[in-house]
Amino acid sequence: MKNIHKYLVFSLTISMIAILVFYFQPESNTTNTITESPYSLKVLTKNDFWIYEVYNNENLFIRQEYIPAAIGKQVFKTKEDAEKMGKVVLAKLSQDKFPAISISDLDANNINFRKI
Repeated sequence: MKNIHKYLVFSLTISMIAILVFYFQPESNTTNTITESPYSLKVLTKNDFWIYEVYNNENLFIRQEYIPAAIGKQVFKTKEDAEKMGKVVLAKLSQDKFPAISISDLDANNINFRKI
């Protein structure tokens, strides 16, 4: 009788541990969280400056020839600057935010422009 009691307690303990392990196991990040963005970025040269274009499912969505938020028609002098701001726009779009660029966005990305 004691053996049956020990066996029953042992079985219940193992079962409870197994249930707790599976119940408190962290969720996988791969389930339904990977989504492809319909947006893509192209950085192009135009005359002696750089522009970026954002496409939505291969359709031109934004063509940015001038530095957004900067006063006047200031251009991107380097490919890197145009690409940085294009990536900021892509990030905002992928988060369902309005893709407006502010002076603080320009400063945070070290974009070279005249502050008038």
